[in-house]
Amino acid sequence: MWYVGIDCHQRSFQVCLLDENGKGVKEARLPGVLTKRIETLRSAGRPLAACFEASCGHGHLYDHLAGIAQKVVVAHPGQLRLIFKSKRKNDRVDARKLALLECH
Repeated sequence: MWYVGIDCHQRSFQVCLLDENGKGVKEARLPGVLTKRIETLRSAGRPLAACFEASCGHGHLYDHLAGIAQKVVVAHPGQLRLIFKSKRKNDRVDARKLALLECH
């Protein structure tokens, strides 16, 4: 199973795929419409467990991810101290930390 952390934005996702041991498999920015981004994740070729931060419209995203992932976790923004207290904050780092949350 691969673990995917998703830093969601209206026009793109920043994703980080980790293997069972927490090693990075792939990091990418997925632009375009939501259905195209979901199809790109579906084509990963392995079962997925996904984690993303709750935000406006997260229910709609959860429904799409639930169709392709074995497990979907919506992280509460107020509980993500490892992201908010980080001195290095960017989309890539945030996606990786979300993937690590799901992996461990």
